[in-house]
Amino acid sequence: MQIRSAVAAILTAGLLIQPAQSEAEITETKREMIQELLAIVGIVGMAEQMREHQGSIELMLMRPTYPQMMELAASEQADLSEENRQLLLARLEDFDAFAERFHALFVERLNFSEIIEAVYLPLYDKYFDEKELQQLLVFYRTPVGRKSIEVMPSLMQEAAQGVEQAVRPLSIGLIQEIVAEERAKLAD
Repeated sequence: MQIRSAVAAILTAGLLIQPAQSEAEITETKREMIQELLAIVGIVGMAEQMREHQGSIELMLMRPTYPQMMELAASEQADLSEENRQLLLARLEDFDAFAERFHALFVERLNFSEIIEAVYLPLYDKYFDEKELQQLLVFYRTPVGRKSIEVMPSLMQEAAQGVEQAVRPLSIGLIQEIVAEERAKLAD
């Protein structure tokens, strides 16, 4: 169906991950180490939060093209008369009502634990060998390893804010420079 292709393209634009090898190629020992690592660092525990958050992201991506998506979806209902197609479009006009229903169904049906495994297992397999995974597990079991997991989100957020504050003066200066250049061109 054309609508499925359009929606899939919209929702996955820029988000496709091509693992180096399939999950089937991951040894059982390595799979177990990766799963333990994911549990230790809290990725597995974040599945519920991520599911809620991902539903919101999907809606945010849909919002700009929502009318076109609904028009396309309605046009694919070949058994509808034009009058009924227009009635259907009118019923689907309210993005907020659609978003509420979509989000409820999304959260209900998305198994984020399976997605986490499907995405993270091949990536950890790609970037770490068994010896490195073992070293990570040893580290994350230590007090400083557990602390690094605990403080990393705050550290990264504060670092991002610090970088933004450090870069802001340059950005403001460049804006002023470009405005001055364009103003000088007006005088020519």
